[in-house]
Amino acid sequence: MELRHLRYFVAAAEEEHFGRASNRLHVTRPAVSQMIADLEDELGTPLFERLAQRVRLTAAGKAMLPPLQALLNDLGQAVALARRVGAGKSGTLVIGYGSLTLLHPIFRAAIKLLHERAPDLSLSLVELPTSLQRKALADGRIHAGFMHFGPESGLTKGRRPLMPDTEEAALDLLRIQTGALGVVMPNDHPLAKRKSVDLAELASEPFVVVPNSSVSPGYGPLYALCQQAGFQPRIVQEVNTIAAQLNLVSVGMGIGLTVTGKNFIYPQTMAVIPLKGVKYTTTFALGWVKGRSDPALDYLVDVVGELAA
Repeated sequence: MELRHLRYFVAAAEEEHFGRASNRLHVTRPAVSQMIADLEDELGTPLFERLAQRVRLTAAGKAMLPPLQALLNDLGQAVALARRVGAGKSGTLVIGYGSLTLLHPIFRAAIKLLHERAPDLSLSLVELPTSLQRKALADGRIHAGFMHFGPESGLTKGRRPLMPDTEEAALDLLRIQTGALGVVMPNDHPLAKRKSVDLAELASEPFVVVPNSSVSPGYGPLYALCQQAGFQPRIVQEVNTIAAQLNLVSVGMGIGLTVTGKNFIYPQTMAVIPLKGVKYTTTFALGWVKGRSDPALDYLVDVVGELAA
């Protein structure tokens, strides 16, 4: 007994006519008649009464039809699910992101597209700074992450691997955008209307810093940049995230160094001014464990690549 025997039986039973069943199955009427006859021979009992203009189920046929309809329905759902999973449109995807990522429209657009195009894909978003995402990727706690890197990463355009540090995974990266360094300040700051500023002009300003940030200069890069400009930075507050930095800047605690780029959208209560003469290239990228392939992950990479293009 083969699956096609069962499909032919269900079609003939539902249509009560071998001719209509053959049209539904896109086969000839004799093929349906022969398949039903073979099935009846194997079962040792008739399944249909052959009437002049139609067929009618016997008691055995009536008993057989409901469980076979349920079986074929379950089979169809299983096949459809396998296709969705294989296409990356079903399953589970855990994505890391940091507070700076929330300021970029591609992140929002990617999540929106995934919900629209793959409603069966279970998305889980985990807030993690880039400095912690590589370990989370290595441990399998996230499948991919929206990540930000400073100039020391040496990243170039497009996809490329990023080799690991201790206990971290080597990564494949899809570059979304590069940026530069600017200063963020409240809208009512005296420098807020400027198109650009020299770092030296900030010598007397209080700084709010994110020491462990992978993109906005922490202590080492900040001191190096300020020393090149001829002063020591006056740090008044340390915070753990860029979101916290922006909140403190907004209430007048100080200014901060942050990423500039045409697609980063900062709160309207703040001004982000490019720094003149400072060479500091940042990279915004989607990262995942090098060599790891999963349909849902591949679909995410395709969606982000489409948007980044």
